[in-house]
Amino acid sequence: MMQASKIQHVVHDVKKLKKDGSIPANCVENIIRSIKSGELIILPIDSVYGIVGLRRDDIIDEMISISGGTEDNIEIIISNFKMLEEMALVDKFVYNFLKRVWPGEVIVQLKNRSCNSESNLFMRMPRHKYILDIVNGVGMPIVYTPARSSGRKMIFCGKDIQRRYKDNCSILIIDEFNKNHSLPTLIDVSCDKLDIINEGRVSAEEIKSLYFLGDL
Repeated sequence: MMQASKIQHVVHDVKKLKKDGSIPANCVENIIRSIKSGELIILPIDSVYGIVGLRRDDIIDEMISISGGTEDNIEIIISNFKMLEEMALVDKFVYNFLKRVWPGEVIVQLKNRSCNSESNLFMRMPRHKYILDIVNGVGMPIVYTPARSSGRKMIFCGKDIQRRYKDNCSILIIDEFNKNHSLPTLIDVSCDKLDIINEGRVSAEEIKSLYFLGDL
């Protein structure tokens, strides 16, 4: 990874998303280039700011160090179902269920396909096009952990984000997201049943209705 002293941290400021959920192409290209080089970026995932980077052990360690979180706070961001199949064990029932909830504001705990890992994966396919464009451009899943203050509170204001992280990361500020926003709903389907761990942006009622549609 690039030495921190050689990285020129940049603040990208976007007023609002375009109608299709995208942001200017040059901004996306710059972020993709930065992530591929091993840099950490602060940006909103479904309106909640967090640190993103390559899914690499040294980068994850740096994310944890900067954020003050733990490995349990790391989520994997994907942009398509091929990435899901390469990383997680899902049967036809769960696959069809995920097709109904993604892209969307839902984090799903899934069985890890890796034979060398006993831990489950926390995966998301966000609803906003600009994030999907970034992941597609990187060409592989990226990792995310929420941006928090030194007191471990969620940060939603662009100015607070810059104060806290400008020395460690480049930053994408989207002005329309600079306000409190409900967290995504967290569910677990790793044990062949639905467990709603934390109800958030998507209601438990909606999740259950989509799950019990079965394979139809």
